[in-house]
Amino acid sequence: MKNVLLCVISAVLLNVYSDVRAAVLEYGDADVLGTGGSYPIDPRTGATLQGLAPNAVTFGAPEVAHGFPFTPVAGDFPGTDQIFVGATQTGFRDGYSTSPRLNGPQTFVLDYASLVPGGATIATFTLGIAADDFQFPSFGQAFTASINGVVNSALTDVLNGIEQGGPQVQFFTIGIAPGSLLPGHVLTLAIDQGGDGGDGWAVDFLTAGVTIVPTAVPEPASWALACLGLLLLGATRRVLPAR
Repeated sequence: MKNVLLCVISAVLLNVYSDVRAAVLEYGDADVLGTGGSYPIDPRTGATLQGLAPNAVTFGAPEVAHGFPFTPVAGDFPGTDQIFVGATQTGFRDGYSTSPRLNGPQTFVLDYASLVPGGATIATFTLGIAADDFQFPSFGQAFTASINGVVNSALTDVLNGIEQGGPQVQFFTIGIAPGSLLPGHVLTLAIDQGGDGGDGWAVDFLTAGVTIVPTAVPEPASWALACLGLLLLGATRRVLPAR
């Protein structure tokens, strides 16, 4: 009887203090930038959507080629399905750079507060980006990515390492250090390009995945069950004969 009660109490307390949960939000439509094309398989296939350690990177399904130009339509998440060039454009290096376009930075405001209950702590944050037409190795116009106003070197390196060779889109995810997040649970991502700004790019959709650890204060029902177990254990000790 005593061993059973100990197991029950341990299970309750373990559940209270190690209840790690994961959830993902998507921003924008996975619609190949609204070009009328389609993904042959889910573009997230193979990528880790939550639980990545800071700066860890995973890629989804292979790149998908598509036509251009394209422009966002009503209802598109702000910043998606839109061609961008550098904040200052003096060159024209690809088809995107002469298409309907906006000057950078390309900015996304990702509100993920619905994933974080009050009192919970974020253990990991995983950012997903369906990146389109990034070609730094070919054209040498360096990208810079910032998270909440601070340059993120790991994400910058990923964007500058992609060689898509033209209008092709591929999804990838990267772990963001929880320490770089803001208390309001809104992440601002900004992407810009230096040099002559003449290598256009775009983003189809984004994701935010978190793993959270709820507050360490047990719920009343959990406390009650644990206390009841302790009382029963005490009673058992009083009635069991000494050996």
